[in-house]
Amino acid sequence: MIEYGYKGIIKAKEKITSEAFKEKCKKAITDFTRKRKMDFVKLIHYILNKKGLSTNMEINNFFDKIEEDTEMSAQALLDQRLKLKPEAFVELNEDYLKGFYSEYKDKGAKNYKGYILKAIDGTDIEIPNTERSKETFGRVKGKKGESIPRASVSMCYDVLNGYIIDVIPEKYRTKEIDMAKRHIKKDQEITEGYKSIYIMDRNYISIDFLTLLQKNNIKYLIRSKTRYFKQETEKMKTNDEIVEIARTKERMRRDNFANEETRNYAKENKIEVRIIKHKLKKGKEEYLITNVKEFSTEEIFEMYGKRWNIETLYDNLKNKLQIEKFTSSKEDIIKQDIYASTFVYNMVQTMKNEAQEKIEQKKYKYEMKINTNVSIGLFKNEMIEILLEDNNIKRLRKYNKLSKKILKYRIPIRKDREYEIKWRPDNKNSYNKLKSF
Repeated sequence: MIEYGYKGIIKAKEKITSEAFKEKCKKAITDFTRKRKMDFVKLIHYILNKKGLSTNMEINNFFDKIEEDTEMSAQALLDQRLKLKPEAFVELNEDYLKGFYSEYKDKGAKNYKGYILKAIDGTDIEIPNTERSKETFGRVKGKKGESIPRASVSMCYDVLNGYIIDVIPEKYRTKEIDMAKRHIKKDQEITEGYKSIYIMDRNYISIDFLTLLQKNNIKYLIRSKTRYFKQETEKMKTNDEIVEIARTKERMRRDNFANEETRNYAKENKIEVRIIKHKLKKGKEEYLITNVKEFSTEEIFEMYGKRWNIETLYDNLKNKLQIEKFTSSKEDIIKQDIYASTFVYNMVQTMKNEAQEKIEQKKYKYEMKINTNVSIGLFKNEMIEILLEDNNIKRLRKYNKLSKKILKYRIPIRKDREYEIKWRPDNKNSYNKLKSF
């Protein structure tokens, strides 16, 4: 049974309070040297504890929670936040995950027949509607033709263990394949020693990317664009074959490759892929492209089906963790909130995983799962007390109390449900109109 939740929180607490971490994460030598109402440690806790309310209410709630009768203006808080590198939360998250994957490799980390399944996908997120946001991240046209700011976010997600391994916030419409390459490089450091299969949707098909993956012996499973490999699929005699990708003049053009090294590899080596045809319920054919050869057709479909978990992840981040409720349009603060939200999500996920193992499924007609929405609310409400508690016995008691609360809230699993993902060309959040409750 996995019991990393408490260990992970202690690991985070020790790092947050270390002098070395503070020195590494502040922007200037003079930052966080004078005694302030919101010092470095409090600031980290404040950002992790945010609930998507107005800044003044967040400040009020935070000082109430830590039992300090302190007044602080929104501007003073903003000034303190601008002294903090957003990468502080990236490091907290990476350390947390490295602790889990190193400790539980042989005693609890979920895998599919020896492989960690990692979905890579991107989404567009709403950011504050200001000229600064538009200049920093980019813009789209709203319903009425007005200019609306947007940012692109890409994530690498362990679909079985439920962890966000890496997150990249970037300018709107940054190439997803470019971000995927960065994910794979970073992810291999975090999950060192594991075999991985990267699962991606059709936006990730390109001769350059497939060549790079083969060259580096990286396992992948990607849904192809309908007719991307038309000349190969038309020659297939069965629904599941190993084929050589034709190196046509059009495909081998220089502008199809990120660099000459990858292009030269493609010119000098056969690029072989496994193509699997699949007919959807509505009669349309779908193609899966992979270099995984040891699994059956049915197992490949089963693995690809688990990619849907990353769509659920984005729904949870946007609608349950309120990741789009930013309180400033400054780039560093937007990134702080995105990185902090992914770290909080992972800590909540650990507690959910542990609670899930304790559910006595035989008692229920349907398979049950822990309620994500309630878990996030409970964790946000009580996490800071656990992080701030110095007494080991009291801290463990508070953690166990929170664990029992999370276990209480479970809901039936609704299988084979899919939701249409709608593009929204307008903003529903404004940091000038965030709620106070």
